[in-house]
Amino acid sequence: MSSEPAGGRDPWASAQSAAQDAMTPQSGRGKRVRVVLAERRRTRRVVRTLAEVEKQTPAGEELMRRLMRDQLSLAIRLGGLAAVVLGSLPLAFALVPSLGAVEVLGLRLSWLLLGVAVYPFLLAVAWSYNRNAERYEQEFAETVESS
Repeated sequence: MSSEPAGGRDPWASAQSAAQDAMTPQSGRGKRVRVVLAERRRTRRVVRTLAEVEKQTPAGEELMRRLMRDQLSLAIRLGGLAAVVLGSLPLAFALVPSLGAVEVLGLRLSWLLLGVAVYPFLLAVAWSYNRNAERYEQEFAETVESS
């Protein structure tokens, strides 16, 4: 990938020269210069894939369907994980009653796990879902922009 900006001009060099020109005295007053640090992209063409998504063409619908399928699959997997982990805790305490008698920090292990440890676990599952769903959306956006 080239470090040269689009259009072949270095925006920092042009900004620096404009600032130097503005500082040179001309008839007693400095000349006002607009300094632009980042050039805007001037793309006149409409990205075909983006147009397909916006107009809901069959190709655009397929891209959207794939994104929704990926996010639904992620939700089902993480929901299943949460159900298995949270469902196995009471089952473990029912099958092994001696686990319920164990005390940690003055609280029974069952209360500690089911009443306290559940929330950080659910927070981690939610964070994981959010991070992965955003990654899927970013991949979708990159697919749309690059096509």
